[in-house]
Amino acid sequence: MRTLLTFALFTILCTSVRAQVLTVSDEMTMRSDTEYDLIGKLGGQVLLLQDRDTKHLLTAYDRNMRQSWEKELELRGRNIRLLTSVAKQDGTGFHLLYIFRKSSRNYLQLDAYNPAGNLVDSTTLVDFGVFSTSPQDEIYSSEDETKLLLLVTEQQSKVRCLGLDLTQMELTYDLELEPEKFFFNDDFLQAEVANDGTAFFVIERDNFRSKRKEHKYEVHTISPNRQFDLFEVPMGDSLTYDIFFRYDNLNNRLTAGGLYTTKEFTRADGYFWVNLDPGNPTAGKPDFTPFPLALIRNIEGKKYNKKNPGIDELSVRNIVLRQDGGGLIITERNRQLERRSNASRTQVVNNYGIRPLVDYHYDELVVFSVHPNGEPHWSNILHKRQYSQDDGGVFSSYFLMENPRSLRFLFNDEIRFENTVSEYVVNGRGEFDRNSLFHTRDLNLRLRFRDGVQVAANEMILPSEHRNRLRLVKMTYEVK
Repeated sequence: MRTLLTFALFTILCTSVRAQVLTVSDEMTMRSDTEYDLIGKLGGQVLLLQDRDTKHLLTAYDRNMRQSWEKELELRGRNIRLLTSVAKQDGTGFHLLYIFRKSSRNYLQLDAYNPAGNLVDSTTLVDFGVFSTSPQDEIYSSEDETKLLLLVTEQQSKVRCLGLDLTQMELTYDLELEPEKFFFNDDFLQAEVANDGTAFFVIERDNFRSKRKEHKYEVHTISPNRQFDLFEVPMGDSLTYDIFFRYDNLNNRLTAGGLYTTKEFTRADGYFWVNLDPGNPTAGKPDFTPFPLALIRNIEGKKYNKKNPGIDELSVRNIVLRQDGGGLIITERNRQLERRSNASRTQVVNNYGIRPLVDYHYDELVVFSVHPNGEPHWSNILHKRQYSQDDGGVFSSYFLMENPRSLRFLFNDEIRFENTVSEYVVNGRGEFDRNSLFHTRDLNLRLRFRDGVQVAANEMILPSEHRNRLRLVKMTYEVK
């Protein structure tokens, strides 16, 4: 018999009392060959897609997170490889993109479903023929989730770029990109897709100490009318420690936020912001800001180096855009350490050695707010300390919940079965509160915040995994 667990916890935010209401589904046994995807909330129900090798199951949960129905999707062909599922933002259904094989040939298929899991449209977009190798593939989505860019790489020197319009259920372009002196795994950085379907393919060039004056980013654009273009973003005398690109559909700009270093790659010296008009990209250039010394001291503590101040182990996790063209650069300190121990000697994977143990550390979040011209607005440190071993770090890091008034960073205080869940609530001026929300004791929950899905301004769905058993958790903020 399915059980329902609902409870509320209260915390004071400003002058209102908010309750976090958790609604938890019954657990589901997951096989070792099962992968799952949280599609989202459609038609008032939460949809979960399971890929069980030869079976593809769609499960629906009602408002109380009780399983209301489950059905097997009948996909085309065999040797099916699911690429992505995309929920429509109006909640009227979802799309499923996959590759299937038929008569030794490989095809790209796009199916559209309604919230009841019924097939409403279907089209075969591309005949790939016979793959000579197992190709790499990466998918990027536009902000409104109506356009997709699929990158398929069989040879490292060139990339096949496929643009998809989900609303029209059609392929807008199928082009091959072959930049000069290009090796995909080494040079490709990221891609972005605008809501009109324009794609931006970003390549990193000469990010080496010996070539620092030549360091730049090469941006290849593909327009919906199948035209190629190219522009460069020079980085002056600085090297890039990390960078993240994001297209601003409101202001029609390609933005990027990142970390830079001037001497060596062991630590970052500061952050930078780029705001580019694709129609006139040469008018924009990076604006560099050194880290405030007080911020460095706060993070580095006893490791603070007066002669060479900086922050190590920092990665750019996300860019949150502001309506005025500025943005927030969200960074996180993280590292992975491999080590060997006597306990691992029994974990032999081949005749040549043993599998090392991997320690995962996910610590402080550092947020930088910048104006459209790159000038600093504010910066703040959101302290946390997460450690785990041999779990891929799937229970670490954070989930970002956005609404017009604030940002919520939710995370596990510790990576263990009994754990406190906390949040930082940050407003537009950089002011924040830290709140302890609830404890997972007696709830049998291990929340994977990184894989959560926001389904409303005040609601999210989170997966919980423990000993090959999956639960879905709906968390709703209610004002009392």
